[in-house]
Amino acid sequence: MSNDDVTTPAGEIHTTPPAPTRRRALWVATGVAGLTGVVGLAALGGLAARDNKSGGAERTADQQAAAQQNVSDAGPERGKADKGADEGRDWSGKGRDEDRDQKRDERGHVREVPCDDEKLIEAVDLANRDHGGTLKLAPNCTYELDFADKKSNTGLPTIKQEITIKGNDATIKRDSEDAFRIFRVADGGDLTLKDLTVKDGNASEFKYGGPPPGVPELQAPAVLPGPDGGGKEGEGDGGALLVERGGSAHLFGVKLTRNNAENNGGAIANFGRVELDDSKVENNHAQKDGGGIFNLGVLKLVGSHVSDNTAGYNGGGIANGRGKKPGHDAPVYGKGHDEAGIVEILGRAGEKVDVKSSIEGNQAGGNGGGVFSSGGHVTISFTAITRNTASENGGGVYAENTDLDLDHVLVAKNHAAENGGGIVTTGGKHWNWPSDDRAGAATVSDSTIVENTAGRFGGGIFNGEWLIKVEDGFAGQPEGEGDNALLTLRNTEIKHNTALNGGGIFNHKGTVHLTKTKVVKNTATDPAKLHRVAGGILNLGGKVRLDDKSIVADNDPTNCAGTVKDCFN
Repeated sequence: MSNDDVTTPAGEIHTTPPAPTRRRALWVATGVAGLTGVVGLAALGGLAARDNKSGGAERTADQQAAAQQNVSDAGPERGKADKGADEGRDWSGKGRDEDRDQKRDERGHVREVPCDDEKLIEAVDLANRDHGGTLKLAPNCTYELDFADKKSNTGLPTIKQEITIKGNDATIKRDSEDAFRIFRVADGGDLTLKDLTVKDGNASEFKYGGPPPGVPELQAPAVLPGPDGGGKEGEGDGGALLVERGGSAHLFGVKLTRNNAENNGGAIANFGRVELDDSKVENNHAQKDGGGIFNLGVLKLVGSHVSDNTAGYNGGGIANGRGKKPGHDAPVYGKGHDEAGIVEILGRAGEKVDVKSSIEGNQAGGNGGGVFSSGGHVTISFTAITRNTASENGGGVYAENTDLDLDHVLVAKNHAAENGGGIVTTGGKHWNWPSDDRAGAATVSDSTIVENTAGRFGGGIFNGEWLIKVEDGFAGQPEGEGDNALLTLRNTEIKHNTALNGGGIFNHKGTVHLTKTKVVKNTATDPAKLHRVAGGILNLGGKVRLDDKSIVADNDPTNCAGTVKDCFN
């Protein structure tokens, strides 16, 4: 925004006009752009006079020219005065250029947006009122938003139609001390972003409280209670993008960076449908779950990268559903905590080279440094999950009561301060689900789990109940029912992982099936004399089954402990 001087009626000079006044005038002007006749023109002329930020005739003339343009667009003929200045640009949504109409990209009228944040807001608003359309941003422009709509707490008008924004390598960013997100997609809205950077969004939660001293108390706004006991669902979620239930968003070649959320989803909070293709989610933060992305809907990533995000609670990179607050021994159910969605993370096969998706360098204050899921379904294939960290369990992936499928995945160099340096799969009776059928189930096939570390148990994988009391060590534990979590490993290598015990795999009250799988050269570092120490596999009160083509060898100090049939030390 400009810092031109403004002279008050009293002769005082203010170097910076109040941003909210200017932006409110803009949004009002946009809202009446369709008015015709003397009333519409007079209203816009009055707004231009009040918004003369330069204090000179030049700014007033510009505002009046813009007003004439909007009025003439709404009428049967286009105003002659602004025809030359607006050649090749269609702000009205009426579409008079036949050549441009042939390039609509199946998204209604095409509007070219100059490098001006006010024009961007106007264009989004016009597209909403014109039943959708395509916006082409100025190449390499940075659009700086310094004011948000108080109702939606969003820098741009809420997306309510089918709208495409072609970025041309432009950037849309928040440039304000006020906290607000950039995009919000409502029920029925469909947003497509291409070749764009979205950064510095900051989603804040509406603060409920009494009025300031001396101000009469007004009736509280009608707001549906959210899952955290606060306001409407989505408040404080999605620093760059919030997709409400019934809404959808498609991101192609988009970078989301340096966004924050007071609650969930540092960059994206999805309650509807979101697809990312060839996109990056990096350096975002959420105070609760989902440092990069929070999902309760349908989420799909193809050839995309989620890196260096942080979450105060769970899911440094991606959180599918909500989890417990760090430091608590069990999840807190109710208020939406038992709800999760569907996540699919896929690599992409190109014409010349295959591109893996990646979940890299993310951190969680609780569980799931890379990916966290509490319920729902998660499928990950042709993806590298590397260098993620969890302050509790599941450095790379944490999945509780989740259908988890990993195929052609690299899980490497992740760390958990407690259990499961690479992967944690857990669920079942100890979570007090209404039905015992809701145990975790995971399949890992054609994958590599290597060089992960855990401060306690399961350097590579921890399967089963992670609430363990080690009072008498692990000696003499009989095989149990294995009804907590089911893990199936096929054609997978678990190698060079390290933990206090169960360097490769630690199974507690769960069931593990190994088919054509290698557990080799893993290390356990527990010095306690009462403990049965296993560098390869430790089974505690569960079941472990090896087929005749699986190998457990060269682990330090022993290959197996507990009851692991057909395993030799």
